[in-house]
Amino acid sequence: MEPSQQRLSGTEIERKFLLTNIPDQDLLAPIRYERYFLYIDKDTEIRIQKKSNIYEFERKSRQSSASFTFQKQKLQITQAEFQKLRQLCNQSIIRDSYVLKEHPNITIKVYQADYQGLIRAEVEFASESQATSFIAPEWMGVEITNTPLSRDSQLIALSPSEFQMLLQHHT
Repeated sequence: MEPSQQRLSGTEIERKFLLTNIPDQDLLAPIRYERYFLYIDKDTEIRIQKKSNIYEFERKSRQSSASFTFQKQKLQITQAEFQKLRQLCNQSIIRDSYVLKEHPNITIKVYQADYQGLIRAEVEFASESQATSFIAPEWMGVEITNTPLSRDSQLIALSPSEFQMLLQHHT
């Protein structure tokens, strides 16, 4: 199958927590994400991303405003398609993503460049009831699930001073 024909879709249920440093856990090698946004509104985002040497076109939409749940569709694209679409975008998010060996449903996101200083834990769940009943371990900080620090599409809308103010407010 050609890369531009490979599709993936599903539901994503997650909560996000702000960290002050990377926890003392066994982490797998990081995966570098380079993400660009083509369209953003209150509940939907359309983006492209380079994840190591994989190029993806992705649509993500919130199921409801009171929900941890997003519907996600991904389409693998070629490097040439990625480069062409990237020309339509102004801003990027660059981050390294680490998976905890003992808890593969938890990833640590370490942001680079304009968002240096943001480190967050993302916890994925099989159901909303699991998400609701989750008790964060001590090493996780303040929950930021429903703040602009939790979604890359909201993060890029912040000015540098707004970003710093939010980051300081939650730490």
